[in-house]
Amino acid sequence: MIFRISDMKTVRNIPAFFKSIHLWLPLTGCFLFFILLTTLNFVNTGHFSSNWNHPDLMRESWLIIVQMIFTMYFVYYVIQYFDKKFGIAFSIKRYVYEILFVVIVGFAINQFFHFLFVKFVVVPEENAEELEIKLHNLAIVSQVLILIIYILITGFRILKSLQQKKVEILKLQKEFTQTQFEALKNQLNPHFLFNSLSVLTSLIHADAEKAEIFIDKLARTYRYLLDQRDIEAVEISKEMEFLDHFQFLVFQRYGNKLVIEKEDSFASENYFLLPHTLLIVLEEIIGNNTMSFSRPLKIVVTIKNRFLFIRYSNQPKEIQKDKTENQFSALLENYRHISKEISILEDDYFQQKTIRIPLITA
Repeated sequence: MIFRISDMKTVRNIPAFFKSIHLWLPLTGCFLFFILLTTLNFVNTGHFSSNWNHPDLMRESWLIIVQMIFTMYFVYYVIQYFDKKFGIAFSIKRYVYEILFVVIVGFAINQFFHFLFVKFVVVPEENAEELEIKLHNLAIVSQVLILIIYILITGFRILKSLQQKKVEILKLQKEFTQTQFEALKNQLNPHFLFNSLSVLTSLIHADAEKAEIFIDKLARTYRYLLDQRDIEAVEISKEMEFLDHFQFLVFQRYGNKLVIEKEDSFASENYFLLPHTLLIVLEEIIGNNTMSFSRPLKIVVTIKNRFLFIRYSNQPKEIQKDKTENQFSALLENYRHISKEISILEDDYFQQKTIRIPLITA
């Protein structure tokens, strides 16, 4: 069974209507209209609240709402134009030109709508001077709102661009780590093969029958490792089969100096590990711990509560192996990329360490 990590991820798509710019621009324009209305009320009366007459309000403000929505589209498409002309990278020259264009053309748009507002909406008042002040305040606030709209859309655009850059960086980091891991796996196979062939060479002269069994298990093991190059996760049951073969192979190399035990608590179906997990972890343990007939290195493998536990006697060497450390670090990083964290627990009293590996569920 070929299992891919991507099968576990569920993408919830938001309906296209709710992501449409033609929904959010008019809504934002209406929202800014009410901000404008409240601001003008404060400028003219000194307070924010007001008892508005809704029919009169709609008669007098429909053109301002159209102006706000038109301004939103104007600023949005100006930014789109400058994005195409200068690119999305930060450029002082681009923002100077863009702001000047928005201010100058925005002023012309405001003047046009101001003319329409005076001609078709404004009702003459007895106090002409007070009316002129209100219209002047409206023109100033409208111009300020253009800058506010520009800042809002530009800020949103920059935030979105930063988020996209962050996603791209994370994707590149993941691809780089995966490439490193693949390279380390390719290094690991010849390394494991070389050690096994060295054992086989001496075994052929000592025990031909056992050498034949060794060759069979080595062939099965190496085929299994090669098959893992094309998959993203492997069934735990297959890893346990690999452990049986691995146990036989390393026993021929280390004899009673190394003891590997497997506890009978395995739930085999629907649980997975990343490829080469057991090989890398066991090579890390064996390569960085001492062993002898008087003090053998004991490794116990078991599964409990959706975790694979590898417990071993803590007998560290003075000099650690860099190769296995790099492979083990790459394995840790790959588990982090799928939101799984490998833990290393230490028990000083019993002089043991436990590597806790989270199982992947289908």
